[in-house]
Amino acid sequence: MSTTQIWNQFSDRIYAFILSRVNDEEVAKDLLQEVFMKIHTKLDGLNNESSLSSWLFTVTRNTIYDYYRQKKTRQKEQALINDNHHLFEDDDLNLFCETCLHLFVEDLPENYKEAILATDLGEFSQKEYARQIGISYPGLKSRVQRGRAQLNKHFKECCLATNSKGESDCTHKDKYACTC
Repeated sequence: MSTTQIWNQFSDRIYAFILSRVNDEEVAKDLLQEVFMKIHTKLDGLNNESSLSSWLFTVTRNTIYDYYRQKKTRQKEQALINDNHHLFEDDDLNLFCETCLHLFVEDLPENYKEAILATDLGEFSQKEYARQIGISYPGLKSRVQRGRAQLNKHFKECCLATNSKGESDCTHKDKYACTC
């Protein structure tokens, strides 16, 4: 079955399912498009067409979960910025540094990035996440602290760096394409 055939047969049902979960028509339309992009790219991996419907709704459910997970991460990123508002004297700088936070987190070594995303920006306590990935709590604590230290260093070098005239002197503009 082609993506077009799947669209014609299932798009209305999938859209209704998404809309029932997100209660926002625009978000539902965006998620529907994202679902069909995934379907189009992964359709070759479907082994049994008789399970097509359940596979489509699994892809849809996972896309909805991803949406809420990303939304929660963005909210936690904003909360982290808000908790450190004393570092940022104006809203413009605050907005710029929020953009940088995402870039800085993505640039962390994988084990630090995963620890920060799961605990500081995610929904796990450090103890829960340590248990989940099978390492000791002190070991995870060290990863989180080292990740935070690297984020702090990036912020100081980029977002808070100024020259003698008080102008932004971000040393990472080219690397991160940030707007500090």
